[in-house]
Amino acid sequence: MRFNNAICRSLALIALGGVLVIVAPASRVTTVPATPPAASPTPVPTPDAGEKKPNPVRRFFSWVGGTVTRPFRRRVQVIGDPPIVDVTASKSLITVCPVDLQMTPDHSCSPGREVELSASAGDNDAVLLFSWHVTAGRLRGKGSKVTWDLNDVAEGTYTATVEVNDENQHAASDTTTVTIALCSDCMTVASPCPAVSVSCPSRADSKQPIVFEATVSGGYTDLKPTYAWSVTAGRIISGQGTTKIMVDGANVAGQSITASVTVGGYNPRCSGTTAMCTVLEVLPTEQPH
Repeated sequence: MRFNNAICRSLALIALGGVLVIVAPASRVTTVPATPPAASPTPVPTPDAGEKKPNPVRRFFSWVGGTVTRPFRRRVQVIGDPPIVDVTASKSLITVCPVDLQMTPDHSCSPGREVELSASAGDNDAVLLFSWHVTAGRLRGKGSKVTWDLNDVAEGTYTATVEVNDENQHAASDTTTVTIALCSDCMTVASPCPAVSVSCPSRADSKQPIVFEATVSGGYTDLKPTYAWSVTAGRIISGQGTTKIMVDGANVAGQSITASVTVGGYNPRCSGTTAMCTVLEVLPTEQPH
């Protein structure tokens, strides 16, 4: 549409110029003096022969030509200023309690370990590409705003960096830090680790199933405890995954059987979650006389 308007406007101007060329000579009037002028005693300077007056017709057509060709001229891309980036974090300090401590009822510890990161590039109108990097934890999202997940990250200070690139190969970067520290509103509770023991008879009859039972005391966990049993002889006939198992010892008469249990679901750093018990002798079946 812009191109058609420019062509129409140019053709109208050319037509107008042609009319001016035709009309201008016809309207020119030549005046002849009645008597020749008297000679002047003072010499009059003559105009320089090399000086030319501007030709209005030529100037007109030059202007028309510029108007016609203007839509076809190659536009020079304007290169904007490099981006200036500024990154901010929703919080710079996260306070937590160790796994073996709990928060007091009126604690001021951080409610979570996620931080919102935001990068601002000012009034730059270019298409911007944001690249994020962190020294620990995980990032979710993309663009100028992301979420920094610092769960399961130890105490310390960590850095997030954003780099911004525009469509003119300009780049800028900025960083921010977040510190994870111990909260002062933590209270000591009972050890999170349980005490585990297993009971069994010292001797057992090979004709009867042998019972091994685990007992767990103390400790705390948000998970349901698990029980994994193993035996050195015989075979487990029931109870795997529970606190009590029954073992068939018919084929191990005259031998001993040891059963071990490992209790799971507690803090991985807890030791002593495995216990065992040994039946010293499995009595053989008495033969009839």
